[in-house]
Amino acid sequence: MFKYKNVLISVCTIALMVGCASSLGQSEGTNASPMNGNYYSPKAKLYGDYLAASYANHLGDANARAQYFSRAFALKHEDINLGRKAMASALSAGDHALARTLAIEIQALDQQDGLSIAILGAHALSKGKYTQAISYLSAENTDASLAEINALMRGWAQFGQGGDEEALETFTLPKGGKYFQFIGSLQKAKLYAQMGDMVNAEKYFKLVDEIGVSSVESTLSQARSYVENKEKDRALERLEAFAEKNGGALTGPIRTYIDALETGGKLNTKLSPAQSASRALTEPAFGFYSVQNQYEAAEMFLQLALELDPKNDKARLFLGSVLVDIDREDDAMQAYKKIKSNSPYAVSARLSEASLLFDKDEDAAALRTLNAIYKSHPSKVTQSSLGRAYLIMEDYASALPYYDELISQMTEEELQKNPTPRYIKGICLERLDRWQEAVVEFEYVLKHQPDNSDVLNYLGYTWVDKGVKLTQAFDMIRKAVRLEPESGAIIDSLGWAHYKLGQYSEARIQLEDAAQYSPTSATIIDHLGDVYWRLGRIREAGYQWNRALTLDPTDKEIISLKAKLNGGLGAADSVQ
Repeated sequence: MFKYKNVLISVCTIALMVGCASSLGQSEGTNASPMNGNYYSPKAKLYGDYLAASYANHLGDANARAQYFSRAFALKHEDINLGRKAMASALSAGDHALARTLAIEIQALDQQDGLSIAILGAHALSKGKYTQAISYLSAENTDASLAEINALMRGWAQFGQGGDEEALETFTLPKGGKYFQFIGSLQKAKLYAQMGDMVNAEKYFKLVDEIGVSSVESTLSQARSYVENKEKDRALERLEAFAEKNGGALTGPIRTYIDALETGGKLNTKLSPAQSASRALTEPAFGFYSVQNQYEAAEMFLQLALELDPKNDKARLFLGSVLVDIDREDDAMQAYKKIKSNSPYAVSARLSEASLLFDKDEDAAALRTLNAIYKSHPSKVTQSSLGRAYLIMEDYASALPYYDELISQMTEEELQKNPTPRYIKGICLERLDRWQEAVVEFEYVLKHQPDNSDVLNYLGYTWVDKGVKLTQAFDMIRKAVRLEPESGAIIDSLGWAHYKLGQYSEARIQLEDAAQYSPTSATIIDHLGDVYWRLGRIREAGYQWNRALTLDPTDKEIISLKAKLNGGLGAADSVQ
């Protein structure tokens, strides 16, 4: 692996330098010399491993980081902070065996270390060793952020041991703030349901639903409890009500449950204590820590959730998302690939894979992934994803049929509520020089969404660019600016409208503002260069055109920019 190779090269260089410095005078009490094959003193090895781990962390190589920190800790076993780094790194890398080994060693140094308690408690719970799990998870710990996480696991271990009342008391989580109080209430609702006390279960489910915390998990839990109590129709009613409020829930676990109940399929309504604990950790890991950009905590708690239940694909999907956010795309891809095609989360996983492939400019592989998931899971979601992929690739002829088919499957009422497919169809038609057909689509959208700033901007900008209906176009763009006053793309349209009318000074003001809001838009920077040229600011124009070339312009823009850089603004006309 390239990253790992880089780590090794760097380590060899660093260790060699440190080893040379340490060998002077044999200060470490070793016989370090090339003659006897012992090149590095223990101190040099320690420094080398530590620096290698730090460099691996810089590269985002979680496995190398865990291995090097572990080696360093083995050389300096009394350094608990080093051990904690090694343990946290092993957990983040998904090396649960190494994380447990290090947790045992950390416990020998500090029995109140919160993460080692969580790791050992989760492992015991996953094996059904409830007494041992409770013993670990009941210990006082010095990490306040782990107190509620450990309590969530402890409550389900207590339930597994038969301590229903103790579990209910544990799920009262006052120290973690309002969010964790509601997460605790969700656990109480699920616990009461498993105890067969539906009166209290529904009381707590209602509380959670009113707040909107973990709404999918709450809905699935309610459906399971109704099915368990032989109330299949009630379960289906609850699921369909949720789907109606959320765009039909065309894929995912809600749809899986609905389909299973409608076709007589089997649902796993009884979760083990470990599975319940896994889901309890998944919610705050993503819904609390990740949304606050506390990615290290989110990653570790999702890994704990997977230790509790390796089949928890929701945790795995969330983990992939967190890894993408911290630029560990290869690890994210591996997480997504572990989600099998029969999982309720398969569609989300394959769409995420395709997105990563597009980001790596592996368009053919991304399209294969999208076509495969569309074939195995045909739905409006997978269909529109394929159309959107072709749209991003600027293959409008290939995108158009997907949107035509999608529109044909929607009722008029659905289209009026959500006319986006018609807007995108209009874009495809405009790019294919079928302008009059495109206008029909744009005007349909504006009829039902008169404040749709994107469509106002697109139609107004295109009319300006064509030099037609300028008064109406200006009105549309100005309205779009009022609706989205900080949108670089929309302000650019207003500037370009002034430019097309020869109002260069006003165009400059608008285009400079647009560039402030969207400094990485090749189109906006290109337009700014054009207006500078018109104002006689030739050197600044060239600077902006050069800059636009570095900002991922379209193929057409590249040709135009290069022509302008070679022959000035007029040279672009000959290549249009």
